[in-house]
Amino acid sequence: MHTELQPLNALRDEWQALQPLSAENETRLWKKLRLEWNYHSNHIEGNTLTYGETELLLLHDRTTGNHSHREYLEMKAHDVGIEHTRTLAADKERLISESDIRDLNRIILKEPFWKKAETADGQSTRKQIIPGDYKTTPNNVRLPDGGTFFFASVEDTQPRMRALVDWLRQELTSPTLPIAAFIAKLHHDFVLIHPFDDGNGRVARLLVNYVLIRNGYLPLIVRTDEKEAYLTALRLADAGELSALMTYLQRRLEWSLELGIKAAQGQSIEEPSDLEKEVAIFVRNQKGSKGEKKRSAETLRELLDLGLREFIEKFDAKLNKLAPLFTDQRLQVRPIINGVTSKPLVSLEHILKHADQTSELSVQHDLRGYGSAGSHPFDVQASFNLTFGDYRYILKINGQEQLRRPYSEPVLPDEAESLANKALAYAFAEIKKHSGSQE
Repeated sequence: MHTELQPLNALRDEWQALQPLSAENETRLWKKLRLEWNYHSNHIEGNTLTYGETELLLLHDRTTGNHSHREYLEMKAHDVGIEHTRTLAADKERLISESDIRDLNRIILKEPFWKKAETADGQSTRKQIIPGDYKTTPNNVRLPDGGTFFFASVEDTQPRMRALVDWLRQELTSPTLPIAAFIAKLHHDFVLIHPFDDGNGRVARLLVNYVLIRNGYLPLIVRTDEKEAYLTALRLADAGELSALMTYLQRRLEWSLELGIKAAQGQSIEEPSDLEKEVAIFVRNQKGSKGEKKRSAETLRELLDLGLREFIEKFDAKLNKLAPLFTDQRLQVRPIINGVTSKPLVSLEHILKHADQTSELSVQHDLRGYGSAGSHPFDVQASFNLTFGDYRYILKINGQEQLRRPYSEPVLPDEAESLANKALAYAFAEIKKHSGSQE
């Protein structure tokens, strides 16, 4: 944990050492963050305004494009929500309350409206959304497999929100968690309650950034083009694995701090125009099948962060159970770059530097010198290979294919456990075969 936090801590210290910013640099930094925050947080929830249309609306109070009145309204309302969040965070004399959270929902939704819904038996209906009010009917969601994911019941919502706010206030005054773990738990716990009929995701991200700004950080931006990674991290958290969400949010926070440092130093913080972004996404999607992600440093990092690291750790831990039977054991991770097998890696980050040329990752656990009395010494190896195609990756254990899937579908925790057990079973069978034991 501490090793993972070192880059974040270093960035935080560098950012804080550059305070205060000049008025000019402060203005251009917050203009950038304000646009990014409004655009991405609303776009993730289905708002169709482009980045350029968002800028025109918020900075020049002009509209263009063929969008519903509701979309323009919610974009401007969210902008007010951001300013209210900054005001709450700047007030060091008081902590955020349950009433403040309801106000945030009331601000971003602006006014009552009707929304499509489903009855308990799956029939289409409509329900009126009252901003700032807790839900009065269940708001569970239908899963792709036909099942249902249950949020807090109507009856449990208020007591669970009260408990969440009590914990949040306690953690703000007497911290027990690193900042990345704090915001990941806050975000996920709030979403599990899903207290409002609409706006839960936007309020969750406002709360995360309230904590960050109050603690001297910059707000993080959950990007709409990373929606799959974000939602996958939330699904992993639903399964009890909070580390992926923590890693994702930390990476986005590091981006914000790097942006702030550039602004403080007078460097440019401009990025490709909205049109250039759209062109890049269109070109990438046209090259892929049905818009699937192509191999890149970004897709490989997501694959690592959302399950592959955990699988390697489980693979190593399972094989270590056999280590007492041998005189030596080691784990070796080797990438194949431009057709050449590299030296064993010290860190998996190495493959990200050569993402376009890395075609395969070989992970091998060597158990050397079986030392049972009355038997001849022998070695056992268990290995798995990852082959990185343009749009898919293939995972094999001891030469047997186990997974073949797109980069948007990572190795899930239960799969990591099952696959690691297969490697352990293979090594154990090899030991019994070579030692002559068939027990």
